[in-house]
Amino acid sequence: MRPTTTSLLAISLLIIGIVAVTLILIMLGKIRATQRPGFFRWGHRIAGYIFTVLYLFMCVIMFQKFTGNSAALSAKDAIHAYLGIAIFPMIVAKICIVRLFKKYYLRLPVYGMIVMVAAFMTVALSAGYFMISTARSQYIILSDKGRLVKVNVNAGRKVVQQKCSTCHSLERVFAYVKTDTGWRDYVSRMRAKDPAILDDLEALEAVGYLVKNYGIDDMRMDVQVGIKIILEKCHKCHTIERVFTFKKTQAEWAQTIELMRSFDPHLLNDSESRQVNYYLGKILAKPKPES
Repeated sequence: MRPTTTSLLAISLLIIGIVAVTLILIMLGKIRATQRPGFFRWGHRIAGYIFTVLYLFMCVIMFQKFTGNSAALSAKDAIHAYLGIAIFPMIVAKICIVRLFKKYYLRLPVYGMIVMVAAFMTVALSAGYFMISTARSQYIILSDKGRLVKVNVNAGRKVVQQKCSTCHSLERVFAYVKTDTGWRDYVSRMRAKDPAILDDLEALEAVGYLVKNYGIDDMRMDVQVGIKIILEKCHKCHTIERVFTFKKTQAEWAQTIELMRSFDPHLLNDSESRQVNYYLGKILAKPKPES
């Protein structure tokens, strides 16, 4: 289930809890005023049933999510999980008072407010944090299964940090620069090694983050991108030192790049070739000989 959906369910849970507590407070006020509280009693009871069913449903979803995540929980997620679990015995205690210990009936608002406060803190750590981070997030438009999708870059950063580090260091990831296709292939290879490590949404978010921050922009030439591609690719055929010992004009470097691509057509794509050529022409090229 998508984070947006679970966040909306969590906020609905909180609203229903607030309604239930408000109704029981009004009901008790009506009792003290010797007025008939039937409507508020039934309203509170129905809201309580809905709250309990929705809470149990969300517990199942969160249990599946946490057990399916191989990475260690962050402090925020751990507190969220413990608070969510703590609500269960509170609900059981409240039901026991209603059914078995009616002499404590007038104390129900206290228990109800304790449950509501716990629910508020739980929702604030999950849905609240998600909504705030979503509002402040960066986005990138990617193609997915023939349609354009708006991808949350901040969510992708979290996926990369939590999931990629389970197999190797993050420096290994951040040392690369790739095109959109290159990053998709990279993430696909990682998923092939461990299909359970990323679901489809997480994979797309990871690609979005990597393309946004470590992608090749064909509209902008960048020497930093060029040197990263050289360090990543050129050592496959020869030492890196060999690149920096030659003195060539920009035209000669362009010819060298095409020669290397003829040896291995998969070594550099067109975007990578342009970035490398820009770096070599800008940094290493010797001046053209005067005619």
